[in-house]
Amino acid sequence: MAIIKQGVFSWEDVLTQRYQSDKPSALPRPRRRTLAGRSQNPKADDTRQNAGYQTESLMLTKLSPELRLIVWEEALGGFRLHIIQRSHRRLGHVICPLSESCEICRGGLPQPVKDGEAPSEWNLLSLPMTCKQIYRETIHMVYSLNAFEFSNTWSLTYLRPTIPQERWDDIRVLELKWAFPGHWLPSKDPVKSIYVWAGRQQWIETCNAITRMKGLEVFTLSLSGKWFGEPAEKIPIFLEPLRGLKLKRKWVVQLPEQPYYRNEMSKLNVVLQKRGIDCCIEEA
Repeated sequence: MAIIKQGVFSWEDVLTQRYQSDKPSALPRPRRRTLAGRSQNPKADDTRQNAGYQTESLMLTKLSPELRLIVWEEALGGFRLHIIQRSHRRLGHVICPLSESCEICRGGLPQPVKDGEAPSEWNLLSLPMTCKQIYRETIHMVYSLNAFEFSNTWSLTYLRPTIPQERWDDIRVLELKWAFPGHWLPSKDPVKSIYVWAGRQQWIETCNAITRMKGLEVFTLSLSGKWFGEPAEKIPIFLEPLRGLKLKRKWVVQLPEQPYYRNEMSKLNVVLQKRGIDCCIEEA
């Protein structure tokens, strides 16, 4: 990390402070329950555990768990979620319409939601937050049945500390767009070299978070934006931090639609396999 000198602020300091200032607060550590804190009356414990169940809800009392499971899956699964940054260091999601009109897919940003104003899109967390019983039955579906897409280079590392570990492990499908110009290109320009350093640190932190996702099944890394212009021989070096990512099927790297990359794809796939990087290079 950059060393901040009194009265002197470098570009490294600015980038570091910007990263920290936008970073959401992490979840508080869960308190450990001791034997002294438990009730000596088993019936009281049972009453406390069942307090979240809605005995007056016909859907929860008359509908079988198997049928409720089908209802929850239809309501909460099968979406592509854009993870975005809200105001006041908060994260949110936007359900992708899966059409060419999606502003985020085209590289734009959603309109910010002000405090006290209802978002235009349906929030998937609305159903799980209805009551404790529905939360227990559905919260894992939000993470396991949907594709998570990150277009901002910091959002993935921001999200990780804000959700419980078991929810992070529930994520099965992940899409990541990475934006940085000339990330691995050497430069004698001191300003550019600082941005290269800052981008590298973000990238390594992101790769560490991805390789620790226990439930991940599908991963797509998109480098297809107009900002990406690395030479083909640098791409295996760039992907090196993801060497430890081993999925049931190869994860995908999407490169820009350029003749240069198209002619190098077969060679790149061979080089990556020799390096032990279990991915497949494709054209976006």
